[in-house]
Amino acid sequence: MLRSLAVFAIVSTLHFLLSVRGLASVLPAAFETQGGAGFWAAPGKSMLVWMSNLLLAPLWFFPAGTEFGFLHVAAVSVLFGLAGAGLLQLWRKRRT
Repeated sequence: MLRSLAVFAIVSTLHFLLSVRGLASVLPAAFETQGGAGFWAAPGKSMLVWMSNLLLAPLWFFPAGTEFGFLHVAAVSVLFGLAGAGLLQLWRKRRT
């Protein structure tokens, strides 16, 4: 039980931090990759933004009319944490 809680906390926290950091890098990465250089002008920021888009893909569950905010990112982070804890439980049952 304690391991599941630890996995939930770690996965949720990492997801939230990476998503927020990726969202904060969207605009600077967009400006740095302009001018013909493309991806190679800022490969680190471009990959962070791409990863953030993948992590936040489950936001399509929310209605389109709602405003986007950190509460939505936190809800998706909780979903990822629950998925991680669930996978840990399934793996533990399979091993026994």
